[in-house]
Amino acid sequence: MTNLKVRILTHLTARPEREQELKNFLVQFIEDRCQQVGCCRCELLHQLIDTTQFILVEEWDAEARLRSDLDSQLLARLGEVAVDLFIEPLQVYWYDVTVPQFRTE
Repeated sequence: MTNLKVRILTHLTARPEREQELKNFLVQFIEDRCQQVGCCRCELLHQLIDTTQFILVEEWDAEARLRSDLDSQLLARLGEVAVDLFIEPLQVYWYDVTVPQFRTE
């Protein structure tokens, strides 16, 4: 189980004119989230053309660890800002990392 990687992609759509506010919140959110035990990596992607679109990419070292983290205060805070900053519900997708990443240098 310790080698299992779980990746989560969360699609977020900001309310028009609130993109920068959401981006600022998400930057702080992922800084805090990346310090959680079991989190290997967090990234925030912001679409270049439609600036209301964001994708949060997280990688965790075990599905069980991630599932126990779902009730964290960080996620509660994300839910609190959802009403004001999001135009639609979050879309969250979970994936197993089945092929390791290979580096070529």
